[in-house]
Amino acid sequence: MAIGAAIAGVNAWAFSSQLWLEERNDDSDALRLQSAYTNCLAHLLQPAENVTFPLENHPDGTVKSRLKARRAQLFLDTGLIWGEGVRVEEYDRKGAVKNTLEADNCVVDRNARTGWVQGSAKLCYGDTTVSGRGIYFSFNREFIKIFSQSTIRSKGLKTDPRSIL
Repeated sequence: MAIGAAIAGVNAWAFSSQLWLEERNDDSDALRLQSAYTNCLAHLLQPAENVTFPLENHPDGTVKSRLKARRAQLFLDTGLIWGEGVRVEEYDRKGAVKNTLEADNCVVDRNARTGWVQGSAKLCYGDTTVSGRGIYFSFNREFIKIFSQSTIRSKGLKTDPRSIL
């Protein structure tokens, strides 16, 4: 009986490529944020300059992620932040930068912890850099989707070129 329970537990945590593909093919939140980006542009009043907004905290209260922008406006009624000249940083528990996203412009939903980059952006994660235009990202799912002109560069990969042949 214990073995059956253990197998059931493993199966519950098993990776499902079908569920993964379904989730990755669902662009509804990206479309929502594209629309929100356009709406924010239409309602910009006087964006603040050189601002920083915390986006998320670790359980101990230290900053987990924050947005810095050359120009930005917070929309209190929706929890959206529109920004231009944006840098989003994510930190580990010790306060070291884990990854960064630099974008021409974007809108971030602080409540859903997702964002949309209308223009160009570059994400750096360790020795890997991903860039493109029209980018959706989710802090919750640790996910990024590039809709146009995607480029991926990585250093230090330990592969044998003969394995490709």
